[in-house]
Order: sequence, then structure tokens, then C-alpha cells
Amino acid sequence: IRPDKGEISIDKQNLSDIKLADYYRHIGYLTQDPSVFDWTIHENLVYALDKEPTKKELEKVIQDSKCEFIREFKNWVETEIWERWVRLSWWQKQRLAIAKIMLKNPNIILLDEPTSALDSFNEEQVNIALHNLFKGKTVIVVAHRLQTVKQADRIIFIEQWKIIEEWTHQELVKLGGKYKKMLDLQSWF
Repeated sequence: IRPDKGEISIDKQNLSDIKLADYYRHIGYLTQDPSVFDWTIHENLVYALDKEPTKKELEKVIQDSKCEFIREFKNWVETEIWERWVRLSWWQKQRLAIAKIMLKNPNIILLDEPTSALDSFNEEQVNIALHNLFKGKTVIVVAHRLQTVKQADRIIFIEQWKIIEEWTHQELVKLGGKYKKMLDLQSWF
């Protein structure tokens, strides 16, 4: 979508001057409900890639994305999965979606509530996988569950479309404002 007025610059380039299809190769997007096709795990991981990953690359990504559960399947990455991830749990599909982004290796990653449907144990494992993904990337996370953003370089707390607080996790906790109150409500027990 092009802006009606003003301009958007990314990497000192005007977005209007960039062929967007080329730019999308550099962007990874993860929602709380990633899409899947009625294919094998392998086909779902590689369908949007420019080249087939090596077995070594695939092994590393499976490890970094915390997808070791794949090894439990009889056919490993050749295991068939169906639309809407019928054979996989929520945490399994999130980890596979992270693996897919790792294989794509984009420079910019957008995450929209990536851990909202997970229990605490699996949220922790997905967060480990996400932080493996984040190395050397620009990452924008939209999240209500603050565990997902605690390690961010900069947290922007938005309420009714206005920036209320902005800083690191530690500084926002010291500030004792709305971020701290939300954090306390999420970790009260």
C-alpha cells in the first residue's frame, strides 16, 4: 500500500521508488495463527524460498526454532500435514512458522501476537526460538503478553493510538507506570 501523502523511507530509500515484490523478500511475518498448506512439513517450510536448503541448513533451523518434535514423526519432514494444522498443536505450528522465517532469513521481521495462544511452557520455548531468529534483524513485535518483548532494545507502550511510555524493559519497570502495572498483572502469582 502506497501512502496517500508524505513518504515512507526504509534503509534511506523512498518506498515509492522500490519495487515492492522485491522488497517483500526481505520481510518475514508471523501471526498468532500462521497459514499452512495441505502438504508435507518440508513443502510448507520451503515453498516460498528461492533455493532448496541443504540438509545441514534444515537441521540447524529445526534445532534453532525448537522444532525437534518433528523427529518424533515417522516420516520426519516428509510428514503430511493438513490445512489449518489439523495434526499439529498450536505450539508446533508456531515453531514451524518460525522455522520457515529462519529459512527465508529476512532482514525485517514483523510479529503479531506470536505467543498469545500458548501455555507458559510453550511460550518460553517459542520465545527462545524467536530470539534465535532475531539475531542481526530488525524486529517489530505487537504483543500484549510482555514476556515476548522483555528483551527488546526499545519497547513502546501504546494506548488508544498514543505512545504512553517508551524505553527498555528495565527502565519501564523502574518508571513504575502502565507497562509495570501490566507486567505485574501478568505475573501476579
